Amino acid sequence: MIGQDCQLQTEQDIWSDHLHGLLDELNLARGTEREHLVHSIAMYCRHFHPHGLQQSDLMLLIARALCAINDRASAAQVLRSVKPHARHVERWLEILSELHHFPSLLPYFSLGVIRPADWAGAELDRMWTLDLGRLVLSESEKHEMMLYRSLRTIVESMLVFWDATGGEGVLGLKGLASFNVESGDGKRQTLTGARDLLGYIERILRQQQDERGWTAVPETMNLDL
Repeated sequence: MIGQDCQLQTEQDIWSDHLHGLLDELNLARGTEREHLVHSIAMYCRHFHPHGLQQSDLMLLIARALCAINDRASAAQVLRSVKPHARHVERWLEILSELHHFPSLLPYFSLGVIRPADWAGAELDRMWTLDLGRLVLSESEKHEMMLYRSLRTIVESMLVFWDATGGEGVLGLKGLASFNVESGDGKRQTLTGARDLLGYIERILRQQQDERGWTAVPETMNLDL
């Protein structure tokens, strides 16, 4: 037990030292609050990411922790230091301040399955992209029933993105064709065509309008067209 405790403490110290190094590079002041922040993030990383995290994911995690203690200025500084996130700092700040189930979404952010996006025609800065072509499915998920269930879970996890605007915004969809899980030489009827998937996602969004008190429903766009 003593040896195990020492190992856990060592891993904790490694994470803490690494986090302090990153924050020092950004010239974020040391202090009691920062110590608590680093300790909490180090515990989280040791438990949920024992094999490490990509730098961009770790910085997003730090920004989320800073938003949780209402230090948006420091969170913005962290986000601006990472190229993938620097283009959408305000969007990330809005979402990270609202997001209570961030850990479940981090893998999708990491893979680029869910990411902020720009659209010149959008009146509101609330466009997000769901890129299904980047989604990694297990063999058990490559069946229509499981596929639709997984898709519903992902879309429902994104609903909070549009709460602040009462449902106004845009959901851009990429890689819809990659969800056609029927394979083989023979042509067979499938429920996973791009048009069917788009309609399914639109129904999920409409069903949530009353439940979430939205005055509008996010517009969907097939970005592959």
